[in-house]
Amino acid sequence: MNLIIPAYVSQLMHKLEDSGYECYVVGGAVRSLLLDLPVHDYDLTSNALPEQMQKVFGSYHTLTTGLKHGTLTVINERKPVEITTYRKDSAYKDHRHPDAVSFTSAIEEDCARRDFTINAFCYSESRGILDFFHGREDLNARLIRAIGDPDKRFEEDALRILRAVRFAAQLRFNIEEKTSQALLSKRNELSYISMERIQEETISFLNASGCPSMFEKYYAVFEVFLPLPSAEEVRRHLYTCIYRSADDAIVRMALILTFADNPSASLHHLKYSNADRQMILNLISLQDHPLETRKDIRYLLHDLKAPLAAYLHYREALDGKDCHYVIKYCEEIEEKKECCHLKDMNMKGSDLVEMGYQGSRISAMLEECLFMVMDDTLPNNHEALTAYAKGRIS
Repeated sequence: MNLIIPAYVSQLMHKLEDSGYECYVVGGAVRSLLLDLPVHDYDLTSNALPEQMQKVFGSYHTLTTGLKHGTLTVINERKPVEITTYRKDSAYKDHRHPDAVSFTSAIEEDCARRDFTINAFCYSESRGILDFFHGREDLNARLIRAIGDPDKRFEEDALRILRAVRFAAQLRFNIEEKTSQALLSKRNELSYISMERIQEETISFLNASGCPSMFEKYYAVFEVFLPLPSAEEVRRHLYTCIYRSADDAIVRMALILTFADNPSASLHHLKYSNADRQMILNLISLQDHPLETRKDIRYLLHDLKAPLAAYLHYREALDGKDCHYVIKYCEEIEEKKECCHLKDMNMKGSDLVEMGYQGSRISAMLEECLFMVMDDTLPNNHEALTAYAKGRIS
């Protein structure tokens, strides 16, 4: 079976092969090509040693930061391609990285150290697809299966536990029974993994279309690092919310943390960025905001610090009600240029300074006038606003 490999990748493969070495596209790229999915990165593997690769690609711009692990990054047509010497791993004492990496001349040994059968494919134009661990069968059966002993695989690198669940959610696959049992039994070994790597995998998982069913099935895995409710009734409600939710990691994390005691502390522990923390906390803070009248929506727009679409997805998942009508309110508010923010108000701080307002009284009066305009108590015109402010200065 011939796979279509981009020219910037195949040129590098041919360069190695013409120099007397083997070279294959390996791992996820082959899996994605077989599933007719987009490929974002092409990784190559070769029996050429790092110093031999450097000689072959001497005329190319290369990056050598991964060279001690056998990886040379070659820039071709302004795109980076990682090429790694066939490797075999030693013991994993920290449940994440092998204690040492040694090179091998056997491609099968290199594939044997990989995590799952569907990630162990190799492909070259000359030899076609190499599949030492029956990955094609698992691909056709839509299964995630660990290579070899799954307990050993998850003991070696506990991050594989989350990777298995994430792949299942992204590909809409099931996890093979022994692999499933092993990842559940080894789930507490995730405590050895850095929170940055856990967060990265979790975000990819929460964005996946198959997230809801995998979240329910492997709830115990996520309990290791997420503050999930233990009460049966609350847990069932959370499942329902996740099943109703859009494929959006921000929305789904907000739903999860809606039931947590301290969402802010949880997001800090999970190493979320300041921007994402602000959005998630803002969604949660507005979980009970009324959405009945146009005035309600004006106040929503005033308080909302996240995209409107994300908020509506969040409320629809949380409440189980269609919030599409809110968009019509927003369009009417925009069309009529109704005031929802200080920048929209026809009175500025400089106007208050001229009246004699000072310090914190300036911002306080601006806010007071804004809320009166939003309440339809005052019209948003300069004359009415300044008259009201003058009457309140004493």
